[in-house]
Amino acid sequence: MIELKHNNSTPYLDRYTTDISAKVMSEPDKYRAYERESITRRLMVSLMKQIQNAPLLVGLPGVGKTAIVEDLARQLIDTKVASLQGKHLIQISLANLMKSSDGESFAHKFQAIIDELIANKDTVIAFIDEIHQIVGTGAETSGSSLDAGNIIKPALSRDDLQIIGATTTKEFHEYVARDGALMRRFDLIEVPELSFEQTKNVLSKVATKLNNAVEVPEIVQDRIMALSQRYITDRYFPEKAIMLLDGALSVARLANKSRVEDTDVATIIHDDYHVPEYVINQTTDERLLNLLPRLKSQVIGQDTALEKVAMKLTNREAGLADTSKPESFLFMGPTGVGKTETAKQLALNLFGNKQNFIRFDMSEFKFAGTSLERFKDQLTTRVRHTPYAVLLLDEIEKADPEVMDLLLQVLDDGRLSDEYGRVVNFKDLIIVMTTNSGATAVMNRDAKSDSVKEDKKRQANFEEQLEIALQSDGYRPEFIARIGAIIVFDVLKMADMVRIVELKLSRLNQKAQESGFNIVFDTQEVARYIPSFDLGFEYLNGTQEVSSPIANYIADVGYKPSRGVRPIDDTIATYVSDPVSAAIIQKRQGLGQDFDTFIFRAIGNPPSLTSPYGEWQVVVSTIKEATDNEAI
Repeated sequence: MIELKHNNSTPYLDRYTTDISAKVMSEPDKYRAYERESITRRLMVSLMKQIQNAPLLVGLPGVGKTAIVEDLARQLIDTKVASLQGKHLIQISLANLMKSSDGESFAHKFQAIIDELIANKDTVIAFIDEIHQIVGTGAETSGSSLDAGNIIKPALSRDDLQIIGATTTKEFHEYVARDGALMRRFDLIEVPELSFEQTKNVLSKVATKLNNAVEVPEIVQDRIMALSQRYITDRYFPEKAIMLLDGALSVARLANKSRVEDTDVATIIHDDYHVPEYVINQTTDERLLNLLPRLKSQVIGQDTALEKVAMKLTNREAGLADTSKPESFLFMGPTGVGKTETAKQLALNLFGNKQNFIRFDMSEFKFAGTSLERFKDQLTTRVRHTPYAVLLLDEIEKADPEVMDLLLQVLDDGRLSDEYGRVVNFKDLIIVMTTNSGATAVMNRDAKSDSVKEDKKRQANFEEQLEIALQSDGYRPEFIARIGAIIVFDVLKMADMVRIVELKLSRLNQKAQESGFNIVFDTQEVARYIPSFDLGFEYLNGTQEVSSPIANYIADVGYKPSRGVRPIDDTIATYVSDPVSAAIIQKRQGLGQDFDTFIFRAIGNPPSLTSPYGEWQVVVSTIKEATDNEAI
């Protein structure tokens, strides 16, 4: 092999390049690119051409472009082809050239490198990874239009030097293809993703090199192939299989194992890609079995809707549904009745992690002309990184029609391709769309008697009204037809509101207890301090008063049928959170407290037919639990 001259004839190449050939020569077998023989041969053919002999490797990230160049360097060591004998492969680092600590401009250094390459054309081939960076690079520092791309064009057009470039499909289209003059100087070589079988063959060879005394059984290699194909959707073969192998080997070494096991592979998939372990292991988890009771404990007053949702998901888990597309729901009903909360609880109960909940407020994508690409970019990015999730599209009727058309493809095909052809998997999502469309019909139906609601003809008429409402709000029939299930959420009853308030007060009490205070509101708990409370009265200042749970009071005062449960939080803040938070702040400031327990209830006559607003008011007593719990 002919080496570079080092008698000061190539100072810039010596300083700003890496000797790939020398690296490969030290350990040739390490740099063999398996299943890429045809690409390497195509690369050599390009270098042997008399015209346009600067090959440009273009492919998806992780398909092995750099490995192909290293394999070329290995083959050049012993090649018998006369025109390639003695060729030395070096790599130019654009990042090092950009450093200004040496006092020279980028343009000056890059031009000097080009001059030295021209002088050593017969012995040197330069490799520039991420070659799209030469477009515009250097112009901002030189204050002119003389960027790396314009410096290199004349030399390439005259075939005065040989350069191999590599870039991803996306960057090629964004940068190189837009500069037609630059693109014509290169001989384009596409590097496709390896097939499953090709990658499997590569993995078996790489496993032998990486194992470092840790055995990787063939059955585990098969598991790596299956899981990388199934769950790593944002990378490509062979990289994603090799990276999973490398990670599993690390897990095994950390545990001092002599061989990699399936659990080591599953650990990487679970930790890095947020896939639940029960999904990886393909077993029915208790989460699904307990899904319905857990949902009912968190979403109040919507038992019928929750039962339908749970049954659809159970059918899918049992293999009775079409798993080539995502499970999808349209939650209909008035605002504030639990539609969004149901989606959140689905994510927590099915996947056990807040990271597996993806929410889009569709009112942010209502503008024609600008919303589609923005939504598509955000959607594909988030789903690519979290393919197992509940995807909530809140108030979907507010989205631009073009966005709805995009979702039509997702619901139908279970995947979405970006403009560069990268496919994102949507089929493992649970897609929940919420809408207030048809809210009037739901509220009108709620006002009817149970016998009317149960009448089959009236039910059919109600469903027809809902579909008319959807179409009136822009839902096309073909979109409605692709929704897995339309779930109607009912208007909440006052008893439901009381249960919701109790649930919210319980959560508030948990937070208060972290600061050393206790909130008492439950009837049985209040009765510990006020023995007559569970009988509906107490004595206040020597007078017998009607006494009621504060949850009843908050539900009555805070419930607005037009807004659902949303005003409840403000009402709780006014009557409960405010006094408790004041005590917490005082305690933090070191002010003495002679109590640690708040006892909330309502005193006076509650609403009735003759007094629709009632004559009641909130009363709160405080007590220090460390003292005797005497009746108040």
